[in-house]
Amino acid sequence: MTYQSLVSFEYWTFIAQILNLFIQIYLFKRFLFTPVKNILAKRQAEIDGIYSDAETLKSEAGEAKTAYEAHLKNARAEADEITARAIESANMRSEEIVSGARAEAQKTLAKAEKTIEQSRQQAMNEARKEISGMAVDIASKLLRREISAEDNRALIDGFIDEYGKDR
Repeated sequence: MTYQSLVSFEYWTFIAQILNLFIQIYLFKRFLFTPVKNILAKRQAEIDGIYSDAETLKSEAGEAKTAYEAHLKNARAEADEITARAIESANMRSEEIVSGARAEAQKTLAKAEKTIEQSRQQAMNEARKEISGMAVDIASKLLRREISAEDNRALIDGFIDEYGKDR
């Protein structure tokens, strides 16, 4: 075997090898690269779908959070309003109670003053009767004569009326 025959160039072998290479490229492309490419495309579509779903859920969660915060803010405002109304109602009720107590105290005071005035008038009337009785006794002893009780009472009542007017 000559060394030159090992390095020689054969056209038919070269063409067969090139055809073999093209057939292998075609077969790899047809049965290997295309299915793998399709599988990768499907996986990429699934991943993109998952990301889009996650973004949708994230935006929905943000909207829900915003709605919750708005609802919470409204609830706080409503609670503050209810508290303010309760305080106002309590203040009004306490003022009503105080004014009612004052009115009741005024009524009781007026009633007491009226009772005192009636007691004073009654005491004055009783004092008049006693004084007129004593005056009649004193006058009858002083004069040693008998004056009618009616004349004496009229005289003493006149004296007491004049005395009461001066005071």
